[in-house]
Amino acid sequence: MMDCLYAKCTPCITDCVMAELEKLGQKYRVVLRIAKDPRFERLPCTHKGPYADDCIVERVTLIQPLFILQDCDTVF
Repeated sequence: MMDCLYAKCTPCITDCVMAELEKLGQKYRVVLRIAKDPRFERLPCTHKGPYADDCIVERVTLIQPLFILQDCDTVF
């Protein structure tokens, strides 16, 4: 990521995204291990509702609009 942006970057992950990764089970255990790296900044959730999508949308649009968002979903 730092090579692409030519700047210091801090990867962030929210509590609800971590919870969803834990629910996905063994198939995503490597991703969960990477996300638990201390270099990732953990962001507390402030949204209403159980979905990580709501949290990401709220954080990017309302709270801190200076984010670069990466998603691996096939349909966005």
